[in-house]
This record gives sequence, structure tokens and C-alpha cells, in this order.
Amino acid sequence: MPSVLRCVCLALCLAIGVELPVGAASPEPPASSALELLERRRMLTAEEHAAWRGVGRVNIASFSERGMCTGTLIAPDIVLTAAHCLISERTGRHYAPGNVTFVAGWRQGQMVGFSDAKSIAVHPRYGREGLDELARIGTDLALIRLRRPIPAADAPPFKVAPAAAVRGPLTLVSYRRDRAHALTRQEGCDVRGARAAVLALGCDVTFGASGSPLFALVQGERRLVAVISAMSRSRGQPIAWAVRLDAAIAEVLAILD
Repeated sequence: MPSVLRCVCLALCLAIGVELPVGAASPEPPASSALELLERRRMLTAEEHAAWRGVGRVNIASFSERGMCTGTLIAPDIVLTAAHCLISERTGRHYAPGNVTFVAGWRQGQMVGFSDAKSIAVHPRYGREGLDELARIGTDLALIRLRRPIPAADAPPFKVAPAAAVRGPLTLVSYRRDRAHALTRQEGCDVRGARAAVLALGCDVTFGASGSPLFALVQGERRLVAVISAMSRSRGQPIAWAVRLDAAIAEVLAILD
């Protein structure tokens, strides 16, 4: 189902050059550290939520499947998300646009706008036979053209960051399966490794976070850097895998109707 974040092979950590601590897993942090971590990864209040209302839920509802991912407006009528969110695990086929809805700024039953999909574009190389897991993550990107644009005054779209901003630390904003009705923000996602269009990040993601955006601060403005694709752990350390937008989004924009 599209609400499931894929778990990837830990061998990717070596393939991409991720630096991980050697030895046994670290003990539980002291209370002060635990509180600090909780503050870095917490559900946003209604007031804080307003700045991120261009992020929303991508809802899937077909005859036999239901699920959700996170999506982000990059134009009033274009939503960015992960490719695997829009492909049925049961059939391997793309969901019909009529089965896909974007709800902007969703929080505890309230929203700032919504629309069903008019068309869907998945990265042209995603799912090709012969792709290894690293290449698959690097193409796990999709765009949704909305049937009804959401006014920028209600849900301001986000711009894509220049390549130089990929160094991090980054901010992750997501609808998680355990917090499906309000955004969770995680600050300080450090870049552990990078290869081609793939980033390995020190973010603790969980099921339901597929398609979530990662942001960098560029001249005082939040800009989009990457989209969450998968997760893994090594020696107790979380790794989030993401596709870089500067390396992959142009190919998807070129085929969006």
C-alpha cells in the first residue's frame, strides 16, 4: 500500500559511502537528550502549521486499495511526491488519476484546499527492469497535475533549491502513519552520503512518510531539496533515503501533461 515506506537493504550504506558508528548500538540517551530529540521531531501546532500549508496529504482511494503519502505543491496545480506512492503494489500499475486526491494543509480534519488529479507523471526510468535499489531510489519521483489549482494565497507553493543547498542540515516535514492527521517537522537531518540522485540522511522516518519533502534554508527562504523514498537502520542508527530534486525533477516535468 502507498502508506508503507519501503525498507531498503543496509548494503546501500556501503554503496553510497554512509558514515556510521562502529560497534554496538548506543544506549538510550539521557532525559535531556531525549527531550531535545523530541523537540526536533514533533507534531506542529496550528500556528506553526500555517507556514507549511503548501504541504499536504496525497490520498489514494480505489475499489480495492486505500492509502496515503505526503505531497508538496511546487505550483498551484502541481504536486510533488514519490513515484511508488502512485503505483499499486498489488497490480504494479499506476493508479488512475481519479483515484488520487491532494489535500493541502490537512490538520485534524481541516484543510486549505483540495483537488483530485488530472494527470500523473512518474519518472520515466522508475521501475525499469535491471535497476538496482540505489538507481530505483534515484528515480522514485512523481508529479501530480491537479484538476483544480489551489490558490497560492491559500497554500503557497515551494521552490526547488539550487544544488549547493543539498549539503544540509535539512528539515523534513511529513504526515506519518502514527500522526496521519497533522504534520510532523524534523529539524537537523544531516547528509550522511550522496551519490548521483540519491541522498542518505540522518532522519528517523517511519511508515507513511513516503513522498515527504526535505527543505534547506536558502537566503531566508525554505526551498525543496529532496523527497523521501525509503528507510533503513544500521547499528541502531536510522537512515532515510531520498531522491535529489536538482538531479531528477527535470525528467518528470518534461513528461507531465
